[in-house]
Amino acid sequence: MKTRIAVTAQNKRTISSHAGACRNYYIYEIVDNTIVSKNLLELSKEETLKYTFHEDSSDNPQNKLFDVNIILTGGIGAGSTNKLAARNIKAYVIEEKDPNTAVDLILKGELQAIEPAEHAGCNCGGH
Repeated sequence: MKTRIAVTAQNKRTISSHAGACRNYYIYEIVDNTIVSKNLLELSKEETLKYTFHEDSSDNPQNKLFDVNIILTGGIGAGSTNKLAARNIKAYVIEEKDPNTAVDLILKGELQAIEPAEHAGCNCGGH
């Protein structure tokens, strides 16, 4: 079974908050519970989840992140979580800061997730 996990990494080192505005994600390809690749996905402002969910006025907005199965982040709003869930993408708010450690923990079934709350810890002003 193949799984794709996206991890917010705005500074390209640690897991960041505010998945919606994040422009750098590590994409992990998992096959049979083994990491087979890790690549950096760099998005433009118009490719962020925030833009897709709040500013794209098309009937069927698309985003490069819509082909992942899981998003790991330090913060995401409930609205975005629900919109991702409608596309069969699970978003988890986590405290772990190291992307590799977080993915290793999720593969072991040991990653502790925090219940996503409306704009938890993102200081985005409610956008």
